[in-house]
Amino acid sequence: MTSNDENRLKQCEIVLTHGCNLRCDFCFEKEAGYRLSDRLEYEDLRSLVDLCGEAGVRYLFLTGGEPLLYPNLVETLQYVSENYPSIIPTIATNGMLLADADYCQRLLDAGLRYLDISMKGASSERWIRSTGCDGLSSQMKAIRNLSSMPIEFTCSMVVTHDNVAEVCDATRMAHDNGAKQFSFTFYIDNAHSKEKDRDYLVKNNPISLIEAFVSQAERLCAITDDWWVEYSYPMCIFTEEQLKVLEGRLAGPCQVHLGNAITVNTRMELMPCDMYIGTNLGRFGKEFSNPRELKKLLEGRDAQDALNDIRRLPSSKCASCEYLERCYGGCPVLWKNYSFASLMRFKEETLNSF
Repeated sequence: MTSNDENRLKQCEIVLTHGCNLRCDFCFEKEAGYRLSDRLEYEDLRSLVDLCGEAGVRYLFLTGGEPLLYPNLVETLQYVSENYPSIIPTIATNGMLLADADYCQRLLDAGLRYLDISMKGASSERWIRSTGCDGLSSQMKAIRNLSSMPIEFTCSMVVTHDNVAEVCDATRMAHDNGAKQFSFTFYIDNAHSKEKDRDYLVKNNPISLIEAFVSQAERLCAITDDWWVEYSYPMCIFTEEQLKVLEGRLAGPCQVHLGNAITVNTRMELMPCDMYIGTNLGRFGKEFSNPRELKKLLEGRDAQDALNDIRRLPSSKCASCEYLERCYGGCPVLWKNYSFASLMRFKEETLNSF
């Protein structure tokens, strides 16, 4: 993991806590139970930060649950800033607690360098239906606070059938309050559904979800040109017309395929990514304690077998696809409930019905 190693770690994602002040209906964290007591011990967190510093990690991504509920967050940021100034600390949050301008300033003073604020919708009613809480006004105040401070932040949104009609309204509201850049992710179901293949696709219809979102691209561009779509569906699910609309706006593959990042949970277990909450590749302090041991672990047979199983292309057709290195068959989690062949048949059937 030297600086001239093209495959060296660039990012470490650390799950600080599984506790959260919301209950989003689309959140993969539901599986973890939202237990506020399920959090990383501060001394263990400092050890993980030391590992990142030794490994030359560039981005430290602190997440949850809701990371702003972590009691030692300010101390963590100070520790990073004082000991590893080359590391850029980032937080993914719903932002509700950032309605407190003083708290925002404390985080910035401690060394926070970037935030991702997760939008939930454009109305109090949508917030309540999606999260169980009306946090809209708090989030907008948080965005106003951040926009007046010297820090970069992105407003992101998980796009679902329930909220896709509010994408532009939510974006405009955040933009009017000072947000500048936006990212969108199509909902990825991390649960094993009882319905499979066509039955699942009919119920959850990714084709109509994509169309409902892409059809708003012109309206989005009228609000801001600084928006993009995060990695999720394989590129072949989009029509050529949709790909033209999204040209230059589709983010690249995830860390599972690129191998340039790690995720560690509250038990200090190494995971392929935060969507694979039940997959333990090795525990810090047991299977690895330094960058050399981590590299050896990740290159070992057990970890490689687990990662290769996740990375397996959903179809033999992917190997010769022009989009392979930009797509790798889409997020591996997609294939829990339907096959690639089922998806392609469903796409053809759906488009023919238009």
